[in-house]
Amino acid sequence: MARFGVVAQFEFRPDKQGDAEKFFRAGQLIVGQQPATTRWYAFRSGDTTYGAFAVFASEADRDALLASGGPTSSAANAELFARQPSFERVEIVASRDDS
Repeated sequence: MARFGVVAQFEFRPDKQGDAEKFFRAGQLIVGQQPATTRWYAFRSGDTTYGAFAVFASEADRDALLASGGPTSSAANAELFARQPSFERVEIVASRDDS
């Protein structure tokens, strides 16, 4: 079972909300180049509020994505956000995988 994850939260500026899907499509490409990422999801939870969740087998794999993925992309696209995105490291205690 994958035990490590990252929960990211993004608040887009209202005038940049149309760029959210493009931002996450680019993120999907970055994750696709990181084979250590076992699962990755991007989601919308409000008009301008989005998130992403990624799952990894090890802390080292998680740290590798954080070093080259979301935080780097977010910094490069800072003009899209109402506030700086957050990236929280989490440990998975239970899961269900139907894939």
